[in-house]
Amino acid sequence: MPPTIDDGPWHDSPTPPSARRQNRPWIGVHFVCAAQYLRVFRNAAGTHYLARCPRCAKCTRFRVGPGGVSHRFFEVSCAGAPLHSNR
Repeated sequence: MPPTIDDGPWHDSPTPPSARRQNRPWIGVHFVCAAQYLRVFRNAAGTHYLARCPRCAKCTRFRVGPGGVSHRFFEVSCAGAPLHSNR
């Protein structure tokens, strides 16, 4: 099952979470072990991306900040460690 994205309470906002996510930065994560690709959105605070394996539910966190990479696509194994990134 793909990860769910918690945008926090949105009942006070006229814009539902799915519409707000369209403007949010994302990365592509290919889980090799599950043979599935996911689009993972940056968290609301803008500090990281949290990818959850659709097969075993293990999480891989991609931090945002200085010294990072500009790659947008990654391959991950169920061990949780990124195998490599693709441009």
